[in-house]
Amino acid sequence: MKGLISSIHTLLFWALMMVYTVIIHVIWYLAALFIRDAEKKRAFYEKGSKLWGSLAFWTSLGRVEVSGLENIPRDTSVILTPNHQSFLDIFILLRCLPFPYRFIIMRKLFNLPMIGYHIAQSGFFSLDRKDRKKSIGTIHAIIDILGKGVSCVIFPEGKLTVDGTIGPFGRGASIIIQSSRKPVVPVAIDGSFYVMPKGTWKIRWRKVKVRIGKPVRFERYYDIVNRETSERLGRELRELVVKLKDQ
Repeated sequence: MKGLISSIHTLLFWALMMVYTVIIHVIWYLAALFIRDAEKKRAFYEKGSKLWGSLAFWTSLGRVEVSGLENIPRDTSVILTPNHQSFLDIFILLRCLPFPYRFIIMRKLFNLPMIGYHIAQSGFFSLDRKDRKKSIGTIHAIIDILGKGVSCVIFPEGKLTVDGTIGPFGRGASIIIQSSRKPVVPVAIDGSFYVMPKGTWKIRWRKVKVRIGKPVRFERYYDIVNRETSERLGRELRELVVKLKDQ
């Protein structure tokens, strides 16, 4: 019986996700036609993304417990670095983070009908590891908006975990940290892997915990940006997220 209920809930979840996606896309697209200012239009789409994420997580019947929001500085832009357990992580963060952030997310999401258009209009980014030249351009664009006071959320693992553990952190996040010289706020997500792990579309109920750590500056790595220093920074940052998750 429990498995049947879970299957029905999963079907309902994805059906409603399609409904939310179509309705939000159509309403936002039509309304945005009357917004001439580019930044106001982007912010409008960003609100739509947050609404979409909140509705998605609400439909999953998940519960999220957030701690440490007071650790996020409000007087400067920051880089939030969560681990990546599930496809739902983006929805969870869109729902629980109180301020607008630019997300750096998987490239394949930009290829999805309607969703890809909306998140692109919201100013979200993707790092294409297969296209080095394009990735370098994206990194420069992210550093630029950080310098303009806009905070970002980046998943340093670059992909979903396959077993629930936190994988190695890639160099992309480290280079952004070193070049922007912005404070880093480690974020640990725990529980979403059980709700919907990689490779399955089935939803299971479980409380998800989001722990937000205190900001950290990696000043000793700012002056020299190379493979060795970027990888060392990534390892140190990963340890901070691991410890935060294990609390």
